[in-house]
Amino acid sequence: MFRPLSKSVLSHYTRRSSSFSLPSSTLASIIGDGSRSWFSAKSSHSNSKAASGSSEPLFDKIAFIGTGKMAQAMIDPLIRNGYQPEEQVALYDVSTKAMKGFKRSYPKIQTSQSIGEVVNDADFIVVAVKPQNINQSFWDQFPKPGDDYRLRDDATLLSICAGTPLKEFMPSGVQKIVRSMPNTPSTIGQGMTVWCCTPNLTSEERDDVSRVLHTFGKAIFVDDEKFVDMSTSISGSGPAYIFMLMEAMIDSGVHMGFSRETATTLVHHTLLGTLCCIEQ
Repeated sequence: MFRPLSKSVLSHYTRRSSSFSLPSSTLASIIGDGSRSWFSAKSSHSNSKAASGSSEPLFDKIAFIGTGKMAQAMIDPLIRNGYQPEEQVALYDVSTKAMKGFKRSYPKIQTSQSIGEVVNDADFIVVAVKPQNINQSFWDQFPKPGDDYRLRDDATLLSICAGTPLKEFMPSGVQKIVRSMPNTPSTIGQGMTVWCCTPNLTSEERDDVSRVLHTFGKAIFVDDEKFVDMSTSISGSGPAYIFMLMEAMIDSGVHMGFSRETATTLVHHTLLGTLCCIEQ
């Protein structure tokens, strides 16, 4: 009777290791044109309001290890909304093609040839790689005392790696560590992120982390790491549940006799209207 949710879509949400890889164009098309405009307006208002109070860069240098879709979701608003000049953002990715893509968009952005080079003198380091790549060989590439590159004593490391606890990042040599759990809508500026950190971050440093995470949606700080794990089943996997519900509703409409296009419009705008009511 009902057409099941395609495995390719479902896997993007239900498998934490790949939950961040759904293309933003796909996500936007599922949500629909009307809600794209609504979300865009809300996101622009929120980001411009936050950025208007920022006259200096958030950090001396932000280093990104990994340049996938979630990294892009962070980099674009950081630069475009005036939080961080592009010349004070550095990238490293095993894919030179990916880095060249960023270079075309932001000519002054720094690209690096190694992890050691990208984290050199960075006071904020974002680890945006797949969780399975977090291993000893990964940490061996971080600068050590006496190396040509320097790891700052005051550096903060932010992880957006799903399912990877704080303790896994201790071998980096960075003392201040933040763990976050963004979800896929972050790729269109409407993410929900839950985050925690080691207790040695100052209140000012926590504020700076919060500003970064708020550039692509909302963010909630929790003082116990277990809540980050728990959030996976709500905000992390939540979009999958919603898309499954939407697809089931669309299929029901088709079964009743509506065309798929009409059923899709009915469901999309019912969802949008309901969200607008909630926001009132």
